[in-house]
Amino acid sequence: MDPVKGRPLVILKQEIPFVNDSFDNHTKITLKNNNFLKDLFEFSNNDKDNINEETIELLEPYLTLRTPKDEEVFVGPVAKKASAALEGMCVWAAAMSDYHKQSKIVKPKLKLLQIKMAELAEAESNLAAAEGELKEVTELKERLRKKFDAQMAEKNALLEKANKTRRKMD
Repeated sequence: MDPVKGRPLVILKQEIPFVNDSFDNHTKITLKNNNFLKDLFEFSNNDKDNINEETIELLEPYLTLRTPKDEEVFVGPVAKKASAALEGMCVWAAAMSDYHKQSKIVKPKLKLLQIKMAELAEAESNLAAAEGELKEVTELKERLRKKFDAQMAEKNALLEKANKTRRKMD
């Protein structure tokens, strides 16, 4: 990066004090690259999670730039007055910045969601195992209940037979 120097910008026919861009020499090569648009799409789809705080910090002065009349400068309609491509770049850069800021809120929640989903899966597995055990115990209980009822019926039949025999003896 080049040393920081002040320089006025003329936007919306107003002179706005700003800093001289330090990346002009480097961006010319990038903008002339035939794959530039393809690279932007690739970045948007796959690498946007790799944006770091330094990049956002360097982009912030452009995103918050305002005219002396307090009009936003880094917005699509203003950029469109210079170029339709610039409008797209302006909207894209702002969207990437917004994405980064929102992802700092969402990513921890997504990680927590993954942890909770894993805990839920484990709990559901434990529940299924416990329900399997419960089913086995319930089946055993039912078999024992039937056996008990059969034994009680046999006991009652023997008692009845014993009572009949006792009455005959008397």
